[in-house]
Amino acid sequence: MLYDRVKSYIVRVVCDLLYGCVDLSGEPLLQYYSTKWELFSFAMKVVDGIFAYLNRHWVRREFDEGREGSYMVYILGLVAWREALFEKIKDKLRDALLELVRIERTGGMINRNLISTTLRSLEEIGHDKTEPAKAGSAAPKTLSVYRSAFETPFLETTRVFYTQEVQDFLQTHTCQLVENCKEYMEKFERRLREEELRVELCLNRSTMGPLKDVCEEIIVTKQLGFIQSHFGTLLVEQADDDIGRMYQLCLRVEKGLEALRQALQAYVTKVGREALEQRCQEALQDPKIYVHTILEVHQRYQGLVERSFSKEVGFVKSLDTAAIAFINRNAVTEKAPETRVLKSPELIARYCDLLMKKNSKMPDEMEMDVLQKNVITIFKYLEDKDIFMKFYTKHFSKRLLNEQSASDEAESSFISKLTECCGFEYTSRLAKMVQDTQVSKDLSSGFKDQQLESSRSKKSIEFGIQVLSTGTWPSMMLVNLNLPRDLSTTVEGFTAFYNTKFTGRKLSWIYNQSRGEITSTAFKGKKYVFGATTTQMCTLLLFNEQLEYSAEKIQEATGLDTKTTQMVLGSLVKNQVLKIKGAEDVKDADKVPMNAHLVLNMGYSNKKVRVDLSKMTMAVQTAKDQESVQKSMEEDRKNIIQAAIVRIMKTRKQCSHQKLMVELIEQLSTRFKPKVELIKKCIGSLIEKEYLKRNEDQRDLYDYLA
Repeated sequence: MLYDRVKSYIVRVVCDLLYGCVDLSGEPLLQYYSTKWELFSFAMKVVDGIFAYLNRHWVRREFDEGREGSYMVYILGLVAWREALFEKIKDKLRDALLELVRIERTGGMINRNLISTTLRSLEEIGHDKTEPAKAGSAAPKTLSVYRSAFETPFLETTRVFYTQEVQDFLQTHTCQLVENCKEYMEKFERRLREEELRVELCLNRSTMGPLKDVCEEIIVTKQLGFIQSHFGTLLVEQADDDIGRMYQLCLRVEKGLEALRQALQAYVTKVGREALEQRCQEALQDPKIYVHTILEVHQRYQGLVERSFSKEVGFVKSLDTAAIAFINRNAVTEKAPETRVLKSPELIARYCDLLMKKNSKMPDEMEMDVLQKNVITIFKYLEDKDIFMKFYTKHFSKRLLNEQSASDEAESSFISKLTECCGFEYTSRLAKMVQDTQVSKDLSSGFKDQQLESSRSKKSIEFGIQVLSTGTWPSMMLVNLNLPRDLSTTVEGFTAFYNTKFTGRKLSWIYNQSRGEITSTAFKGKKYVFGATTTQMCTLLLFNEQLEYSAEKIQEATGLDTKTTQMVLGSLVKNQVLKIKGAEDVKDADKVPMNAHLVLNMGYSNKKVRVDLSKMTMAVQTAKDQESVQKSMEEDRKNIIQAAIVRIMKTRKQCSHQKLMVELIEQLSTRFKPKVELIKKCIGSLIEKEYLKRNEDQRDLYDYLA
């Protein structure tokens, strides 16, 4: 029978090949085996093609009728090779393969093709005997021969090899030295790469997983304590490459990163606080130093997280947690314990004001965008974003009112960035303030046009107005002020003009926030243009009538209260425009006594023609801003918390105390970190106002009252 004769011939050929390698071992055996296998494999594919008809008809029929022991001709050759040759020399083949691997691991040069070709033959002869006819000459491989003959002993020898190598290293190197840890990581990281490369070039890919498990257990898992113990030293040394190497090693094992994440968080918190402590006095006075110090620390470790930790989520979170800790609680904030929560938001808001304000060294558009993004980076870590917004709104309002913004585009861009972080509601007041200034420009222009039409001289009036919506802008104190005729005429004219445009609205003039310019030739005939607040202007204009006034007379003439009068006169004395009679050498009076007499300082001299007298009032304003924010903060937070509680309860109708607390804190965390005591007070207040009630059956359950 043809099939039997073909089978007999193939077995005879394989037996002849076996006789040629009976006495061989080691690399010569592998050389002989791989060469003969490639020739045999190729020949069997040719023979399989020659007997295609036999395969399609006789072999398939045998299989369909359930007769075992019949294979496609190519598979028949594989079975013969396995049973007549491989089974006889498999132990010697295994030993030869493992010896080549050992030689390469110990630094020797080998012919990798011998390994890859031999192992491919093991994959090929491990075909599935149960489906010889269905799959044709490409029968499914089970890797059973590959695993039993090579993979299992290979993994065991790998375990023995690396266990010994790790022990040898630890016996010859002191574990306490960071340099030895660096050497260990470098050496065994290279070893792991070598093993992965060996699989890619020579072994079946399925071996990669088991091999990595064995190597990582010995090299990393069992030595995790030794490796991680030097993490802190590497951070101090800023050894970023070694830190990256440690990360890659610890990443390979379960829970290998948690200790590193915790250590990074603690270290960055410590470094951030130490950096601010070193520059505490400077940072307390200069917002630029405060912000730049924070940025230096954050950018350093953000770069580390990106480069050495591949932006892994856990390390990003560790950096974020550390930044929150040292930005909100540091030596600068501790300088004023009673206003601790205000200090960081205030300094960052003041930095924003310096950044956005006109000056001689304004950044270009691209630089401004980078600087704003840096601010937003810090802003995201603020726990009390509502306090930041209070300070920012105050500075923003002054920039708008005094036309001191570097550019409208920069202001809009920063508002957009804040909106992205905290939502539209957070910046809605800023947007309304911008809208008010646009409307005010139109009103100013319309009023000037009207004045030109009605004026005989056709001379344009030098007047600008800001009409501010009540409730949108920061609260501003109204002061009584008797305007001189030069100013009151324009004020009355604009009021009449405004009333023709809007009905049912009332204008309240905020004189202490208004400003203007006075031209003077009173001092040695030299012409000066003084920029001054309206209260300063009214005071100086009095000296057109007479050369000397008592403080009491000035108060009577201007209508100002005592405190404001003293502050205005003090600023003019500091600017040396006025002097106190009988105390001419006093130039730094914070409060001018009400019985003091003031005269123009006829010896006044300044190199500049344009002089801003209002700057002396700025320092006083900063302290007032802190005080007003402190006072309004708790009340505002009560309102925000109560509104949030009502929103939640309106949606849920019924909610447990614990769930309400969790959802409330989650909702408000983008604005501020609410205190539990304050939340409880707000819940109690809402119960009193009959928005909520406690459930009669479950006291920790709240019901919403529509």
